[in-house]
Amino acid sequence: MLAVAAALLAGCTAHWPVNAPLGKADPAAGYRLENVRRPDASDDLLVFVAFSGGGTRAAALSYGVLEELARTEITVGGKPRRLIDEVDVISAVSGGTFPATYYALRGDRIFTEFEGKFLKRNIESALAGRILSPGNWFRLGSGNFDRSDVAMELYDETIFDHATYADLMKNGGPFVIVNGADVTTGGRFPYTQEQFDVICSDLAQFPVARAVATSSALPPLLTAITLVNRAGSCGWTEPAWMASAGSGDALGRAGLRARELRSYDDAKARPYVHLFDGGLAENLGLRALVEAIDAKEAPARLRTAKKLVVFVVNAHRDPARDWDTKEEAPGKGDLQDQMWSIPVDRYSFEAIEAARDQVGRWAAAEPGRGAYFVEVGFDRLPDPKDREYFRGVPTSFKLEPEQVDRLRDAASRLVQAAPDMARLLQDMKGRRVEGQPAKP
Repeated sequence: MLAVAAALLAGCTAHWPVNAPLGKADPAAGYRLENVRRPDASDDLLVFVAFSGGGTRAAALSYGVLEELARTEITVGGKPRRLIDEVDVISAVSGGTFPATYYALRGDRIFTEFEGKFLKRNIESALAGRILSPGNWFRLGSGNFDRSDVAMELYDETIFDHATYADLMKNGGPFVIVNGADVTTGGRFPYTQEQFDVICSDLAQFPVARAVATSSALPPLLTAITLVNRAGSCGWTEPAWMASAGSGDALGRAGLRARELRSYDDAKARPYVHLFDGGLAENLGLRALVEAIDAKEAPARLRTAKKLVVFVVNAHRDPARDWDTKEEAPGKGDLQDQMWSIPVDRYSFEAIEAARDQVGRWAAAEPGRGAYFVEVGFDRLPDPKDREYFRGVPTSFKLEPEQVDRLRDAASRLVQAAPDMARLLQDMKGRRVEGQPAKP
């Protein structure tokens, strides 16, 4: 009876606080690129990393890239420096958000802690255990607490140690963009203060785990995360680029982004914002880079850099299908999977091509600029057996330790084999240092 009473009480009171209100919008304050700086980072070198979605498969591949960047030494200002210490921005989606945010919070501790906390842990089992726990039955039936709230609590307590965006601000970078998707508009919803300014909310108080839970909330297994829209209460005004963005039929990328942001203007008509898996808007995290280069007023760091290095970590696996060898059409489950996969995969291809073109134009815009575009994906593995193996690694939050280790090894080999990586090492007098990635 005591247990039931406690559960009932939890059902009445337990719900994560909504996003905190913002007293006054300040375009120079909060979690934004201009306010997050790596210690001793070079002004001449800008390193942008994109981590795709794909569950633990994506997390392990992205983690392997971080390991390789920690083993890579370049010369900056006449001194040797690890390439990982020059990473300025990580834009991540779904499974890729776990290593991205953990590295930004914990630095080199990721190389000793992350395997046990996430990569080689059965997150699916831990999540199922919490959902089925009697203590959560009444909470889940209360109407203000759902499966993604359970996931958020799990991540908050066992992976991120209750960290908030204020903690990300003070930890020395890199700047991490966790990407969600707006259920209503289909637009990208990045967890940055620029985005939170629009809905008059203070991102500093927001739990990192809740942002990660948003980006990985793939329906129907997980549910949308809800924010309160307080637009119009903090004095936020449109920046100059929005005012000059296209309208009508000739929207362009800037115009589309402006329209997405303006959809929050009327808080009375739209008092809540529902968000889910960021991969449904863009599964690679590259749109942040494309929009930054596209902007009439590009970020200062992008304008002053002489070298731009982009790593695209794509955990897309393209599993083998034999549907067309049979007269019988694919079943309901296969068709549902394809309904999600086809637009996501095709948009990912377009995103890579757009980013490559934009990076090339950025380099050509001024003399003396250099650009490097490193793709990490299974289709670039030379061994057909390797490619076949990784096509069979599922999209889940549970992998075997051997699968995790093979993904890390594949990431290392793919980075080393990339032509632009070799060119970067040559241009910056770099080398690969064998051994453990963490600093001694």
